[in-house]
Amino acid sequence: MKTLVAGFLVVAGAALVSSAFGDVQKHVDAMKAASKPEVFAVDHGVYTCSSCDPEVKVQVGGARKVSGHAEYDQLNVNVRSPATIEVVEELNGKHQAYYHYTVSGDGKTLTVTYSDYSTGKEVKGGYTAKRVGPAPAGAHAASGSWQIQ
Repeated sequence: MKTLVAGFLVVAGAALVSSAFGDVQKHVDAMKAASKPEVFAVDHGVYTCSSCDPEVKVQVGGARKVSGHAEYDQLNVNVRSPATIEVVEELNGKHQAYYHYTVSGDGKTLTVTYSDYSTGKEVKGGYTAKRVGPAPAGAHAASGSWQIQ
């Protein structure tokens, strides 16, 4: 999920989080503290993260170069099922984070698991989010606005 959270504004409190948790957990904690929702969509073969700064927009399926993000320079977004998408971030050819997003059957809860490699060691984690905005018509079920719990 780092792809989705990496671009979010980092509040001052996030600086107090130990680096042992890795970059992903820092961004998750910052988003929770700032009460900013994640806003993304997989629609017509394009992944868009409008809450990322700068916004991310890449084709789904295969590695795609991105610019403007210190944490990653390449994304690989794939749809795994009608309820699941995966996002892999890379920096200089090395995996930085892997995210697995699954939306519940009722569409109200998003469960995210991740592996963060930004510290040089794998750090696993996860979180859940509540839907606070709908998916665009015709978009993947995991699309929409999500508030981390």
